[in-house]
Amino acid sequence: MSSIAALAILPKSLLDDFSSSQLASSLYVANVYFWSIADYFDTNSILKPLLHTWSLSVEEQFYIVWPLFLFLTFSKKPKLAISIAAILSLIAAEFVYDISSSATFYLFPFRIFEFTIGALMCRNSLGTLPNTVKNILISISIVSIALTMLISTEHTRNPGILTLPICLGTAIIIALHHPWMNINNTITSILLRIGLVSYSAYLVHWPLLVFYKIDNPQPLSPAVTISLLVITYVLAEIIYNFVEKPTSKINLREKKALLLFSLPLVVLLALVFVFFQPKIYRYLNPHEYTVKHVLDNIPDRRLYQDQIKKEIEQKKTNNNPKKRRKIVVTGDSHAEDITLALQLLLADTDIEVELMHSICDPLTLDSIGISLEDLYSDASQEKTRNPEYCVSHHSGYLEKLTSLSPDLIIFSEAWRRAALPYLSKTINEIKHATSVKIMILGRNPQFTPNPNIVFKSLDSIDEINKVAWERRYKIFDDFDKILTDVANETGSYFISKNELVCPDQKCILLIGLDMGYWDGQHYSLVGLKYYGGLLVNHKSFKDATN
Repeated sequence: MSSIAALAILPKSLLDDFSSSQLASSLYVANVYFWSIADYFDTNSILKPLLHTWSLSVEEQFYIVWPLFLFLTFSKKPKLAISIAAILSLIAAEFVYDISSSATFYLFPFRIFEFTIGALMCRNSLGTLPNTVKNILISISIVSIALTMLISTEHTRNPGILTLPICLGTAIIIALHHPWMNINNTITSILLRIGLVSYSAYLVHWPLLVFYKIDNPQPLSPAVTISLLVITYVLAEIIYNFVEKPTSKINLREKKALLLFSLPLVVLLALVFVFFQPKIYRYLNPHEYTVKHVLDNIPDRRLYQDQIKKEIEQKKTNNNPKKRRKIVVTGDSHAEDITLALQLLLADTDIEVELMHSICDPLTLDSIGISLEDLYSDASQEKTRNPEYCVSHHSGYLEKLTSLSPDLIIFSEAWRRAALPYLSKTINEIKHATSVKIMILGRNPQFTPNPNIVFKSLDSIDEINKVAWERRYKIFDDFDKILTDVANETGSYFISKNELVCPDQKCILLIGLDMGYWDGQHYSLVGLKYYGGLLVNHKSFKDATN
């Protein structure tokens, strides 16, 4: 069902991701697959229809590992061994989170302590406790679960210490066999029914939401949310009654051949889908010069980076004048784009272009007026939310920057609102240390979650540039004004990327038959050349480099 929907709805790049995740899921390694691609340029989670299968893979891995673990420890002290495994897993989750939160989230070793809580509780009933104690324990458990859910955010460590109240609270509620949980009335009957179909609901809820969001990227309204919940429940009932219940009645001892055959069959079907989906997609979308064709042919970032680096080397080989001036571009992946564009366009001049890259904000430590924990509390990069990660970058920022002996420093960054108040002081510190010229580039217009979703509903490629300004992510609209004020205060140059990409509020996003962006906020190869050309020909850039 998801495969049919994927062929009908997903653009080509997301369909390729879908087929890979489907194969990984059939092999019970979806968690490893999603962890392996979880980097800065990973596809947005809401665009992955099978993302939820990571937890099923973790469960299957548990079922494989756990019997072996029990076999090796059961004759000795199983409870002690299970407890030690739980403690080690929890410690590892807390420690590794600061290195890679995606690893702790997706990978089985960091989830072991959650499973062991259930394993320890399954042999220990609390049903014989006095009613007063039961009432206290169940009340504490319910409150603990509720409070943990209320204080948790998308940036909360998970799994980790804060996972314990939910796991322990749930285990205690199950082990208590409390009368409150066994009241027979309309409400409990409804909850019981939801529980019965919950696995089927789990299977359909995420693909349903993803496919809806791809066609309707705007935030969900209450009416749409309720509708999706109702559809999820209806589909869950259908799957439960016609798939889950009948298969649960199969006697696997008598049907061993069926079991042995079904597992490789699922993998085979996934492989068939991986092989045939490009051919099916081309059959369903045969026409060139359509919106779908243009969006499907946005090249992968890694491919165009390799290509532009080859072009830079070729241009240097053909004409390599002595470098007398240096531009240092400082910032994150937006600085990488500008660096590549300038290296290509200035390769045959006397200007050398060097990148000083970091995912941490381009600020000196002394300029930051709040703690690093507060500065990065809402950062999208998981590593920067660790207060220790960016300390060395900020403390050594000025020294490293000035040691490169630049003639011009260009700030190019996916600016965050939390960082903007401290940019003026950083620039003043740089100017106090050196007489270098400084240029600030504004934030790229952003098309969230990415162009092949934002523009997929258009009927004609001519509409892309017409509607792009209205479909950009508008939350950064005031950044150009803030950065202009910073430039005026510090005597720096400022160039708006809004004016490069969308002059006079009309975006040049489709350049010929190619998109200028490859994702929601980074330039494609064509974009690097086009927007880079506008940058080097901008009056402020010429003034700064003369």
